[in-house]
Amino acid sequence: MCNEDPSDYSMTSPNPNSSGDSTNSVRIKCWYDEDTPPSITIVRAIAVIEDVDPMDSPTALGMTLYDHIDPTALDRLLNDTADRTGVTVDLTLHNGHQYAVQIPDGGELVVEKPA
Repeated sequence: MCNEDPSDYSMTSPNPNSSGDSTNSVRIKCWYDEDTPPSITIVRAIAVIEDVDPMDSPTALGMTLYDHIDPTALDRLLNDTADRTGVTVDLTLHNGHQYAVQIPDGGELVVEKPA
């Protein structure tokens, strides 16, 4: 589960490339559940990546998740699937920042900010 505590996230950065240099990409892996829906988990993960309070992220980042996808529809799609299998969601958020969001089966969620 992803809480507002960054220690609850699995974060990797930087990643060495083939030349031995490191990139500035950041990847966070976390889980959503009935108490913390996917939309909230995405917002919290991006806030951890950017080191901002999730409540301040619309102002600090100049965007909201709703600018890119209907959070209620996303939550309904993923939470209304009884066993959470067979549904995979990939989306990219842009607005001066870019985040790749992958939501494979089973409640896992990965947010990556490419270099």
